[in-house]
Amino acid sequence: MCGIAGIFGPDAASPRDPAVLAAMDRAIHHRGPDAGDIWRDEAAGVAFIHRRLAILDLTPAGAQPMHSPCGRFVITYNGEIYNYLDLRRELEEEGKAPAWRGHSDTEVLLAGVVAWGLAETLKRATGMFAIALWDREKRTLTLARDRFGEKPLHVGLFGGEIAFASEIKALKAHPGWHGRVDRQAIAQCLRHGYIPAPRTAFEDVVKIAPGACVELSPGRMTPGTWRETRFWDTLGEARTARANRFSGSEAEAVDQLDSLLRESVARQMISDVPLGAFLSGGIDSSTIAAMMQSLSATPVETFSLGFHDKSTNEAEFARSVAGHLGTRHNEIYLSGEEARDLVVQMPDVYDEPFTDQSQLPTYMVARFARTRVTVSLSGDAADELFAGYGRYHSIARQWSGSPGARIGRLARRAYVSAQLAGLVAPAERFGWSRIGSRSPAGMRFRLEEKLAGLSADTALAAYERKFTLLDTAHRLVEGSHRETHPLLETVAAERDWSVLEQASMLDLAHYLPDDILVKVDRAAMAHALETRVPFLDPAIVRFALSLPDRIRTMGGERKGILRAVLGRYVPRDLWDRPKRGFGIPCADWLKGPLRPLAEDMFSSAEIARVGILDESLVRLFWDDFLAGDRRRANIVWAMFVVQLYLSRQKDA
Repeated sequence: MCGIAGIFGPDAASPRDPAVLAAMDRAIHHRGPDAGDIWRDEAAGVAFIHRRLAILDLTPAGAQPMHSPCGRFVITYNGEIYNYLDLRRELEEEGKAPAWRGHSDTEVLLAGVVAWGLAETLKRATGMFAIALWDREKRTLTLARDRFGEKPLHVGLFGGEIAFASEIKALKAHPGWHGRVDRQAIAQCLRHGYIPAPRTAFEDVVKIAPGACVELSPGRMTPGTWRETRFWDTLGEARTARANRFSGSEAEAVDQLDSLLRESVARQMISDVPLGAFLSGGIDSSTIAAMMQSLSATPVETFSLGFHDKSTNEAEFARSVAGHLGTRHNEIYLSGEEARDLVVQMPDVYDEPFTDQSQLPTYMVARFARTRVTVSLSGDAADELFAGYGRYHSIARQWSGSPGARIGRLARRAYVSAQLAGLVAPAERFGWSRIGSRSPAGMRFRLEEKLAGLSADTALAAYERKFTLLDTAHRLVEGSHRETHPLLETVAAERDWSVLEQASMLDLAHYLPDDILVKVDRAAMAHALETRVPFLDPAIVRFALSLPDRIRTMGGERKGILRAVLGRYVPRDLWDRPKRGFGIPCADWLKGPLRPLAEDMFSSAEIARVGILDESLVRLFWDDFLAGDRRRANIVWAMFVVQLYLSRQKDA
């Protein structure tokens, strides 16, 4: 795990400017504090930067940028190839191995490129990565990102020149940086809580798509002209898997998942530095910790974070699971006062607005874990793969196709329409200021959103509307428009897929890479902590995609198959409870220790100074929230985080 950056400008001076490269290097130093180097080819107009967090082969033989023995290729790379020993053996058996200089996965990756080409090597590789590869012979730069977007890769577009980096902050060191905010991206952030790829918060910066290789050459330096190929297509993999569904018994499915997970965890435990696991005490993280401990001869380090608010605190559950497994458990608590001090740091950590409330606890537990380990495994992606979110099941019930489900939707639509006509309209007509804790205007806004969701044409469209923060968030940002995910209509057209399969597929391609994996990468790498996600092994993903709903929900339970696996390692009474997630008591914090900062961000003067959000709507939501409408807490938190970020940008 490292940080990478670079510049490619065949006709520009930037790649030859040591000051620019040094500034980019400093910007990502936190991702790789162990070592770093800058390589440049002045004649070709290309420069690579690498910051090293040494995990495998701690000697200089594992340092980057690395050159192939033949001299044709140069690579700078962030990530881990978990099956690099298998690839190394394949190269040796085929007689294509170089004279090995060390035992790093980078050297194996580069040897694979020489022997098989980059795309074929990545198809064979199991891992997480962001790669920049310079081909001296073809004089092309290729940028590639792992299958699911575990590792970030951003590209800044500066005329006939590009800069790339693990984090946007490195791009800001480029002399062509102007930092114009993309209003549509801000609206998307307020809608979803994050900015979906390929957009970023800035007009001239894009994200490389997961599973893509992008080849750049003189004259082909923009998304409209560069050559993009896919070595992995999640939607295509899902279609293939579901055309060849798993047809075995429940017991056989549990055995297979158990075996696949153990293999994945074993590979991801390979490290030359100390490693551990995040442990919330829930199903996903408990499964990973249990397998790690079963594969380890010594106690595994586990880490959890708790809250003093009992409604969100899971530390006691994690402690119980750790006690049963015999791990060396560590826990820390986060208070509202600490959150107040941390929240102002998040714009610098994430580089763009990011409203996922669990960013703060994730940041804290990562910082805590880094005091004892350099690598930590997590249980992320299990919900998307095994239909764990309650929202999947509620939308599936509402769109089951039964007469009762259809009547239920019609009844809810009629009820909402009646509230608008019989309650909100009279309140507006008579000038009432409040309907309970809500203003008539705020209540109309919420009911019209709900009515739009109940009027959706497909189950997936209803899902996408219902589980956004605010479906009409574009109304908060002048100059933006309502925009859904490009895959929505494509996935909705898969008529042979169940609602559970459609909804979880959309999240696997959308929510997972753009929210969950972003959150963990930035929070952990802010402290030079590498995180690994065993559930995202390609074999596990293909297996999960092939499972019929009766297996994923065996026993009538969310993640039924995963529960059955965990039950082999940990008694059910230690983890069988309603899912809480890893959120924060944001409503209490916004009304408590964070309120002075929120009032400042939502003031007329500050909203006008920043010039992005609509003041009347911001005040509407904020005032309703303060009056007691807790249903506004999530969108208020999102507005707060976005406005805080934009305010810091304005000050920069």
